[in-house]
Amino acid sequence: MTNLSRFLIFAVILLSIIAVARLFEGPPLPRGSIALTDLESRELAQERFQVSGQVKVLVDAIGSVDDRQDAQGLAAYPWITQDDTKEVIWSMNESNTILKGSLAMVEQDELTLESGTYTLNFASYGQLLRSSRGEFRKDHGKWNVVLYAPDDHEALRSIVRPLHATSEDPIWQATSLGKNEKKEYFFEVNRSVEFHIQAIGQLGQQDQQPVDYSRIEDAVTGQVVWQLTSDNTVWAGGVRENRLFDGQQVLKPNVYRLVAVTNDRHHYGGWTGNPPYHPSGWGIQLSATQRDAVSIFDPWAMQRDPVITINRIGDDEEYKHAFTVVEPSPVVIYAYGEITEAGPSNRFDFAWLDRQDQWGHWSRIWEMTWEHSVSAGGARKNRQEVSFHRLDPGVYTLGYESDGSHSYDHWNASEPDYPERWGVTMFTVMDLPTSIIIGRDH
Repeated sequence: MTNLSRFLIFAVILLSIIAVARLFEGPPLPRGSIALTDLESRELAQERFQVSGQVKVLVDAIGSVDDRQDAQGLAAYPWITQDDTKEVIWSMNESNTILKGSLAMVEQDELTLESGTYTLNFASYGQLLRSSRGEFRKDHGKWNVVLYAPDDHEALRSIVRPLHATSEDPIWQATSLGKNEKKEYFFEVNRSVEFHIQAIGQLGQQDQQPVDYSRIEDAVTGQVVWQLTSDNTVWAGGVRENRLFDGQQVLKPNVYRLVAVTNDRHHYGGWTGNPPYHPSGWGIQLSATQRDAVSIFDPWAMQRDPVITINRIGDDEEYKHAFTVVEPSPVVIYAYGEITEAGPSNRFDFAWLDRQDQWGHWSRIWEMTWEHSVSAGGARKNRQEVSFHRLDPGVYTLGYESDGSHSYDHWNASEPDYPERWGVTMFTVMDLPTSIIIGRDH
């Protein structure tokens, strides 16, 4: 066989491969389109785009039905949200789809978009919070969504900016929460304020077992004044356990603790089932127009003098600081230490509070734990716990103990954000003359 013959055979084979590839690729995308293609199962794909002026657009999409037992709705589907309001502008649903076997198809569904920025989303995790493999996963090579303006090819433009960007300026937010995260915010309200709360999380049946949730409580008493429940939330999109609170809550003058918690399944960046329509909102955002009536509660920033300070603790140190409470006094304890998540003996540098009864016996009323603490920055084992107490008259001891490694100025892993606070510090909650008599260190 001559070299020319070999070349001709090679050329014919190459052209055949190209023809087959183009056959599977389907028709070319319309000019100026926004599209999500090459989608896989168990994926959240997103594309942000900008619209200049009012424009008519068409949507073509292919998703899948979730045919597993107890599943409700589509297993794989697209939707469009407006970035500023997080409102769902369009979604694949029963009213606009044609079913062909396991596939759900939308053909030239028409909608009108106003000027602004939007996000095109596609999720393919299924409608159940379990990892059973559904037949819908075999359809992944066919999934896509294409958005285009037939009368103006320049109307839609892709943009690259953070997907969690928002026009609202919140007082505080803990969103895009991932695996086993816990965020706390302590704030003081000096007159009645109406807050806007937007919270998204996962609720189990009848709220019996909080999963991914948020709540606001009286910092001193622990009384819950607002929390994410099935009664005050609506479906957030995705699996039915995704819940949304978007409303108002009036808080009276007081000091409050806001906490947001996630577990190790179904969270931002690690979904088990389909995410909510606003995935990066997983967590909570707190806003208010009367910002001058709200301030962060941080005794250090407020330049308050502590009642007791036991900090900058080194290796193998132990301190016990006795004090007497004359009148009922609300106090707050800030403790920084070394605690690991696993094992029965997981505390290495930690604080505690003991009280003496009328017979002279001591009992522990508080101690630092992993469960009630949050990250202190740096190494994962660096923990911070903020604990409020209303102390009755009596004799108390605030104590701290460290082991032989990882302490102030002797870190064996990344140091915390505030290394000088390593130890325990107690403040009064109100900036008033204290009713606490300090004893001697021992």
